[in-house]
Amino acid sequence: MKTCKKLVRIVMFLSLIFGFVFSPGIYVQAEEQKVVTLGALGNHPPFNFTDEEGKLVGYEVDVWEEIAKRNNFKLEYQTATFDGLFQMLDQGKIDTILSQISITPDREEKYDFTETYMYSPGGWFIREDAEEVKSFEDLHGKKVAIVPGGADEKMYEKNDPDKKIEVVPFKDNQVGIQAVAEGKIDATGTSIPGGAYLLKENPDLKLKISGYNGITEHNAFPMNKDRDDDLVEVVSNTLKEMKEDGTLKKLAEKWFGIDVTVEDQTE
Repeated sequence: MKTCKKLVRIVMFLSLIFGFVFSPGIYVQAEEQKVVTLGALGNHPPFNFTDEEGKLVGYEVDVWEEIAKRNNFKLEYQTATFDGLFQMLDQGKIDTILSQISITPDREEKYDFTETYMYSPGGWFIREDAEEVKSFEDLHGKKVAIVPGGADEKMYEKNDPDKKIEVVPFKDNQVGIQAVAEGKIDATGTSIPGGAYLLKENPDLKLKISGYNGITEHNAFPMNKDRDDDLVEVVSNTLKEMKEDGTLKKLAEKWFGIDVTVEDQTE
């Protein structure tokens, strides 16, 4: 009789163990987490930047925290310069890069990209009381700020071959933006999402975003083509789910005040 009772206790004990390990509702807790290492600039608001407590925050950080939550990933972060991030990606030291990486033909030859997580169409900062800019022709006879060597310089060369727009160089974008606010310059280029964040954080700037310059960058997460796992596919599928259930839009509006998950952000 004692032997029989002892066997019953053993069976019950083993049932509890195997029930804990294999129970569908608890298995995720026992499953080993996949570590995903993310590279970031760490000083690129609102995409990724360090807050007052030294913690990395931002739109892309929130996006990846949600991806990790849905796939039981453990996230680790490393920061570096822009060039340094791509070197680290090439060397396999990180799995992907944050910091608003755009899909380009050259990059597509070298990397696999996930589903697009945001769009960055370009427009202009102008004063609140200025007439809307709907095309390059609306800037004829006006002054625009550029940073020498930047993308805007080539944009004006292409779209204003007769030089009807006066291009004024500034050492950086912030100085150019301030010149528009002070009435010294008529306009300066900006990505619509980045501009929306700046106005959201600085409501006293007395500027508005106007027009569309015809260029929309598609931002996604690059990964090495020689990976032997399905991380690109898993992340892409999760981003699609986040778009469909409205999570991605909610995160976008939290940081930018607009929905950057759609291409048309001019309304």
